[in-house]
Amino acid sequence: MENREYEHKRVYVDQNNPSLQRIEKRCVNCGMCMNVCENTVGLDHRYEREDIPLCINCGQCIMNCPVGSLATKFDYKRVLNILKDTNRLVAVSLSPAVRVALGTEFGYKDGENFESIIPTILRKIGFSFVFDITFGADTTIMEEANELLLRLEKNHSLPMFTSCCPSWVKYAEMFHPELLPNISSTKSPIAIESTLIKTYYREMNGIEDEILSVVVAPCTAKKAEIIGKDTDYIITTQELAMMMRECDIDFDMVKPSDFDKMLGKGSKGGLIFGRSGGVMSSALSYLYYLVEHKNPPLDFFNLDIRGPITESSYKIGGKILRIAVIYGMKHLEEFLPKAFEFDFIEVMNCPGGCIGGGGQPLVPIGLLEKRREERTNGLNGDKNDILYCYQNPEIVDLYSSYLGSPLSNKAIHLLHTAHEDKSYLIEKI
Repeated sequence: MENREYEHKRVYVDQNNPSLQRIEKRCVNCGMCMNVCENTVGLDHRYEREDIPLCINCGQCIMNCPVGSLATKFDYKRVLNILKDTNRLVAVSLSPAVRVALGTEFGYKDGENFESIIPTILRKIGFSFVFDITFGADTTIMEEANELLLRLEKNHSLPMFTSCCPSWVKYAEMFHPELLPNISSTKSPIAIESTLIKTYYREMNGIEDEILSVVVAPCTAKKAEIIGKDTDYIITTQELAMMMRECDIDFDMVKPSDFDKMLGKGSKGGLIFGRSGGVMSSALSYLYYLVEHKNPPLDFFNLDIRGPITESSYKIGGKILRIAVIYGMKHLEEFLPKAFEFDFIEVMNCPGGCIGGGGQPLVPIGLLEKRREERTNGLNGDKNDILYCYQNPEIVDLYSSYLGSPLSNKAIHLLHTAHEDKSYLIEKI
């Protein structure tokens, strides 16, 4: 490890970190990255082992580095080489938060939704299939809400925590392995999307060749999450902009087109996964439908998120369900002493959720909060006429033709995972 006398003011970025890199010649050892990591994210570097840097791969240090010393570990060149130099089938899927941030790279206002033209952009770059992660998000809710209902009925392993954010899951695996039974076993939307591309989509279309799965995400932590999994590459919003420039794609000249069928249509509930409270809103809405057999009141869908910790309660089937929505590990620690008074808890790492991810376009540090608000408004303002996952015809087809039902043996095999105790990665103090 580097000289710790120099290192003490900044986070250590190992050369094998799959998410982050440091450009040494730019670093002025100002300490901003350590300040953000400890006081905004909430990592206590006293637990850092001498041989293992303490990192949950979230990239908030990138967003807050004033001199551009920290950057995403770029993978887009590898993807471009595959597209240009091989005949392999390569699918790409778009995460919700990317569509309301990409335009910033080309002079447009943050929050403007470019969903209609991004499929065309991705085809021009050379991808074989173009899908939308909102479909994976809808599938996540189909599984996660049924999982929550089962836990509520059995009064088992409550509260249930969401599992979509890889930084939060890694943090729990390191610092709170006692909570792992309480974290949903449902895979993240990205993992689900890639799994279904390589199974459901291939089988239903009679495709014999392997399909590589690439995801465009706002998140640097996803690069760490996918290692050894079905997703082959994660490229960030920043990297997609780089690809466009290298492929000489004029953002202003691209015409609209749709995502490919079967994995290309998502509900508004899937879209709002990109901001804090979106997973909770979608899961609560579907849970209400499962129990009450009718669409929920809109206040289930339009949760009022009030800062980094939001607590509320909702009545479903005669039971009062206590819920919480949290972002930031610092705020999670503040909340944990009373966590077992609740039934369902959404946890994200980045401020505002995925719209504030470490792979989003760089903006002046003083404008970060405003930009996150604009992106949130962009997602909330989407005009999708399908609100809920169970109304999505492509989701209905997935279960009727392939999975059978949520939590079926096939669904458990393909769409669920196990979490690992990684407390060995931290120093016991």
